[in-house]
This record gives sequence, structure tokens and C-alpha cells, in this order.
Amino acid sequence: MKKRTRGPAVLCIMTIVLLCLGYLALALYYRTGFAVNTWINGVYCTGSSVQEVNAQLLEQTEAPEYFTIVGYDKIGGDSIETSWTVSMESLHRALDYESSLNRYLTSQNSWFWIGNIFSHREHRLEAAVSFEETALQECWEKIASGFREAEDYRIEYDDNVGYTLYDGLHRRLDETKAYEAVRSAILMGESSINLIDAGCYYDVPLTEAQEQQARLWRQIEHFQDNGPVYDFGDGAEKPDAAQMAAFLQKEEAPGGLPVQDENGHFVLTPDCAVDWIREKAAIHDTYGKEWAFQSTRGDIVNVQGVTYGTTINQKREAVWLQGYLERLAAWEVDSGEEVQGAAETVGAMPGNTIAGSAEVRTPEYTRDAYHRGSADLGDTYIEVDLGIQKLYYYVDGELELETDVVSGNARRRMSTPEGVNYVYNKQKNRTLRGPGYATPVKFWMPVKGAIGIHDADWRSEFGGDIYKTNGSHGCVNLPPEVTKELYEKVEIGTPVVMFYGEEPEETDKS
Repeated sequence: MKKRTRGPAVLCIMTIVLLCLGYLALALYYRTGFAVNTWINGVYCTGSSVQEVNAQLLEQTEAPEYFTIVGYDKIGGDSIETSWTVSMESLHRALDYESSLNRYLTSQNSWFWIGNIFSHREHRLEAAVSFEETALQECWEKIASGFREAEDYRIEYDDNVGYTLYDGLHRRLDETKAYEAVRSAILMGESSINLIDAGCYYDVPLTEAQEQQARLWRQIEHFQDNGPVYDFGDGAEKPDAAQMAAFLQKEEAPGGLPVQDENGHFVLTPDCAVDWIREKAAIHDTYGKEWAFQSTRGDIVNVQGVTYGTTINQKREAVWLQGYLERLAAWEVDSGEEVQGAAETVGAMPGNTIAGSAEVRTPEYTRDAYHRGSADLGDTYIEVDLGIQKLYYYVDGELELETDVVSGNARRRMSTPEGVNYVYNKQKNRTLRGPGYATPVKFWMPVKGAIGIHDADWRSEFGGDIYKTNGSHGCVNLPPEVTKELYEKVEIGTPVVMFYGEEPEETDKS
């Protein structure tokens, strides 16, 4: 009988023993390192230590440089949302994954590491946030210090700003709650916190006396905010809060609250409307002013206003304003009525209303003008450059017509007068009369008394120096065909600027 060989069995046993020993060795190894095929936050961690993985995670983590705090800008019902920014560096904030990595490492079962070979294991861990508490407290102190005014509610007056309300009762900041909200948000790794949404503001109830102050303030605010909107020709103009408050009589007691009559209505200062309209007239009236005019030749000439310009009817306008202010002063908090600005206009001339603005008041005038702006004559006008004997007609800033002219006879002391006037009439087939002459013309456009613009069919030449020895009796003569065109286009009221200026120097054209 042959003896059996034991070699294969022994080899098999030894292999099993070695595999077991290898498995046990890896199990022991993974007790201090991460198991095979372990991924954390996108980092491959197999065999790495906690410190090694922590370093890699910190390297790829994008942490915000600043922390934003959103809240109200101040105490009071008129506060608005604002924000403050805190540098994370100033808080000495630090991130660290070691505690969460250690917890994960402890939770993994190293004896079953082989199961990881057949599955991809991706894990998400959050970093622990730390910062210096004293640094955060210093930053918070700067923010919160502006919300510690006394709990008060009062109306204040200043000549430069009018009446204002100090409201120390509404939207007060709960500092303890707000600080904890900020602190928690930073520890959670957030980049911002909204204190309004977090409910960190509260209101202090008004006392009975403060309720009366609140009612008075609504009445004052309505008066100050609803002043008339005027169109003086230079754009809409409305009295500001300081000016509106100046219209009111004030108590002599500290604070100078508005005086109220027995019905609770505000009392206006005497002649307040008259004085204000007088001030505005001094600014916006243009009758008789000297105009700085940009001539076609290129220079700026100063031309004295003669018949052209505006003059506010101060008496009638003061009556309107007084009535407006009295209605506004009689407004009651619970009435619900609103005072609307008047839409009255003066229709004698074009250009004296603001289209589509029913609440804009155009003042009444004793003298009106085609363009009511105080800064310039507008973009539609006739320019007569007497120095070079030229007439230009502009419409909306575009040159519509240009022609040579003959003006008043300089030798006979009948020179056409300089000044800013306007076309005050238009007539056809008119006979012009004066000492020793009667001249029929087809188109007559007077601008100042007997001085006007008309055709001159008896002339064969215009321009040059004709006016010096063979000029008119003072009118501006135009070629007939040009006069007809100007007559048909120009509107009554159009400004006419006539000036001599300085004649341009002759240039050598050789």
C-alpha cells in the first residue's frame, strides 16, 4: 500500500493562514487609516491619516472672506434695509475637519474593509468653525452702538430741514438675540445673516401722549410733503420741507411746534404767500433782463431785453398760493382728503404748460413769453445780426431760413435798435407810414412799436454795407420771396434778437 502525499494539503492550509494573516494585518492597519476606496468631499482617503486628509480638505475648501449682516440702518419707522460687512480675517476665523474625520474613522468597521472593494464610498463632512469671541464682540459693538438711543418719540424743528420726527420706539434691535444669530451663522459656516428675517427687531408701544405726537406728526408730514409743484419755465419746482415749514406760525416754546387754531388747523405766517411769490418772481421773471445769446457767427453777445420776457402776476399768484396753503393747513389726519396741485394754465402763448402733468401749476403772468426759461431764449427764434446784415430763423434748434437784409439807415441816424423783442403781430398788405413816407408792403411782422420785419420789393440788393447810406427808416428789409416764407412759418410770440456786435475782420483770400 502506497503512502499518500500531504504536500498539497499543507500548501492549501498555509495559503489560508497567510490570507487570514494578511486580512488581519489590513484590518489592523485600517484602524488608524481610512479603509480602501474611501472618498470624502472628493478627496481619495485610503490609507491616509486624519491629519493628511484634513490638510487636503482645507486646501480645496473655499471659505468666504467676509460675513455680511443685513438689518435696518437706524431706529424708527422710516428706517431702511442696509448691510454691514465683517472681515473673517479680523475674527481670526479658522476651519478644521479633524473632529469630523476622527468621528468618521471611529465609526468605520476595519474588520469588514473588504466590502469597500466592491463599492465606491463617497462621504460629505462639514468643517468645524472657530473664531475669537472677543474679536466678534468688538465688531458687533461698533454695529450695535448706533441702536442704543433713548426710547423717545418727539418732533424736532430746524430752519434748514424743517420738522423731523425722532422715533426711538420702532424697529429697536434686540441685541442679545441678534448677536446670537450672528454667532450661530458664523459657526454654521454661513456667509451672511438677515436680522430682519431672524426676528431681531421689536417695537415699543406708544404712550397716550406719544400717540398724540404721532397724530400731529402725520399732519405736519402731510403739509411738508404736499407743497405745490410749479412750472416757472425752468422745470418743475416744489418748496422743500424747510420752506413749507417756514410758512407755518410756530409756538414760542422749545421745539417750535406749529400753532393750531381751535379746529386743530395750522396757522400760516402773515404774507407768507406774497413773500414767496416775490422771491420766485425775482428769480424767474425775464422781462427787461440782459440775455447772453449764442450767435450764429459763433460768439456770445449780451443783448438787452426790451419787449420780450415774462413777468409773473404776483398779486393773483399770491392769492392762489394762499388758498392752496390754507386748504393744506386745514387737512385733518382722519379726513383722507388730499390737496391736489392746480392744473390751471395761461393759454395766450405756446410753451407755458408741462404736458401730462395735471398737478403742475403754471403761474399767471402780466407778460408772457414764447419760451419762459430764465437761462436762455429757447430753440425757436429769429436772429438779426445787424453787424453783418443777416437774418436767421431757427425752429427747435434747426436753421430754417437764412437771408441777407437791409436795416435802418445809419447815416440818417435811423439805425435799427438792438434788443430782444418778439413778433407781436402779423399782417398782409399793410401800408407803413411815417414822416414824409407811405410804403405799401405785402408782409408785415412788427417786433417793437413801428419797428418790424417786412418785404422790400423796391430793392434789388440786400446785405453788405447798404444800410450805412441807403438803409430803411429802422425796419428790417427782406427779399420778397424770403419774407413770404418767413411770414408763413413764424408764430406770433417768437423772440427776435437784434444786435450789431463786432463786425468780423476781413481776411486775405489771395
